[in-house]
Amino acid sequence: MSILLVSQDLELIDRCRRAVSAEHQLEVTGDVLALEARMGAVGTDVVVLDAALLQQPIDHQVADVVAVAGTARVIVLTAVFQEDEEIALLKAGAKGCCRRGIDPESLARVINVTQSGGVWVTRSLLPRLVTELRRYAGGQAVPAAAKLLAAKQTEAKLTSLSTREREIVRLIADGASNKEVAAKLDISERTVKGHLSNVFQKLGVTDRLKLVLLVREA
Repeated sequence: MSILLVSQDLELIDRCRRAVSAEHQLEVTGDVLALEARMGAVGTDVVVLDAALLQQPIDHQVADVVAVAGTARVIVLTAVFQEDEEIALLKAGAKGCCRRGIDPESLARVINVTQSGGVWVTRSLLPRLVTELRRYAGGQAVPAAAKLLAAKQTEAKLTSLSTREREIVRLIADGASNKEVAAKLDISERTVKGHLSNVFQKLGVTDRLKLVLLVREA
């Protein structure tokens, strides 16, 4: 996997280098304007964008970066959490939002989740994001029969889960992290991840956000 970090912060660059495992390639540039040419040269899979280089409102520039990035997934590092700003960044096409002070281990998890097709958001944002998605879905013209069929299909999928899988899904839907789920159920985080992979496959979802939305709608 090729990762392009866009930052001029030496300390942040060092943390990102420590977050990236040996099998991945990390390139660094401090010039947002030269991003397109740099991406074409290295064949980027993930762009980690330091919001300190952007002008407010940053979501407009992030949308431009997403357009340039093509299939590469964009992660934005902001100084502080601002709910409205993070929602705007996700709407602009960012696949991950976290703080600039993130530790290397956590940053590695963010990169892995986004690169594998998931979306990383601040956990406290999930209720607001689910509401936004419901509002969007509610604005779409969906026949009543189609809604009923979808509800029955979802119910059947949830019924197919094992007791332990349903316990994990309930905790995830309540906003628990993998570590918190493991502690609550007295199992390892690795076991939680294994169960979640099975859950994603059974329910036909690709990430935690889609799982939460599906469960809350059901």
